[in-house]
Amino acid sequence: MAQKRLRAALVAAAALATLAAVPSPAQAASTTGALMITHVRPNASGADIKNNRQTNLNGEYFIVRNVTKKTVDLAGYVPDITTNTYGRPLPSYRLPAGARVYVHTGSGRNHRDSSGNHHVYRGYARHVLPNDGTTRNPDLRLKKPKSRDDNTSSGSISTCNWGRAADGRTYAC
Repeated sequence: MAQKRLRAALVAAAALATLAAVPSPAQAASTTGALMITHVRPNASGADIKNNRQTNLNGEYFIVRNVTKKTVDLAGYVPDITTNTYGRPLPSYRLPAGARVYVHTGSGRNHRDSSGNHHVYRGYARHVLPNDGTTRNPDLRLKKPKSRDDNTSSGSISTCNWGRAADGRTYAC
């Protein structure tokens, strides 16, 4: 009987240790507006820089979902990252009710692909989502249109927090 309890305790301890080793966001997905950040991939697969050139900028992205029953225009919503000031407002793009959109760091044509996924591009020439998690715990906030990129929570409707990011891993918010 004592051996069964010991075995159960060891199994439970191993499961807890495994869960503790898996990076996870500090906050569950929520929103106070029409849009909600649901996932973030702060570290695109492979090297960020190769031959002195930024690579795979569009492999770095976050996903936003329209949580309403109507189409929402993304124009003006501000992604604000607490560790920098790269909060360029999102471009105009009409996201249908319940749909989600991949917001890529690099450049491309805003579109809906053949699988039904929506994509918008922020137009940066370098990676902007922090992935080292060593200096500050990164926090991505989606703010209402006309909000300032000032690293404060003012105007925030949804947030995602991730810490140190594994290569090519997408984190649920």
